[in-house]
Amino acid sequence: MQSPLQVRLLSGDDAAAYQLLRARSLEELAHPVEPQVFRELEAGAGGMSSLLASYMAEDVQVWGAFDGETLAGAVGLSRRSFSGYGNIGLLWGVFVLLRYRGTPTSRLLMDAVTEYCTADTGIRQLRASCTRDNLAGQQFLKRFGFEVISGGAVPGVTMRRLI
Repeated sequence: MQSPLQVRLLSGDDAAAYQLLRARSLEELAHPVEPQVFRELEAGAGGMSSLLASYMAEDVQVWGAFDGETLAGAVGLSRRSFSGYGNIGLLWGVFVLLRYRGTPTSRLLMDAVTEYCTADTGIRQLRASCTRDNLAGQQFLKRFGFEVISGGAVPGVTMRRLI
């Protein structure tokens, strides 16, 4: 049976749903969110549409998993932070609503990122960071093939996955 969830890149038309999802992430997450997510929240409901539209020019992609009209989860991918290092994408803003955890939502989002990276984008390595006490975040990344690397520039745990 095919999943009713649909994963696609977000556009300015998804601003209201994305703003709501990001606000929920602040309520539901026990660990601090990334600076990019704070930037999105600061844009507010009115600025979110412009921000989503600007991501394409910044080489940033944000995928959303939709269950009908409900945005169940999202993940962002950026190269900007690692542009001088080449072939590295930074995974950020991974969040799935509590009621969709344990469903295919996370897998579908990560599959979309992997498919994008393998389709001649030049990205051959993904990196993600989380705080040392965010064991759930680390387990999530390990489930998708990430491994802990030492010497990360971000405080906490930096992990990578080769594509």
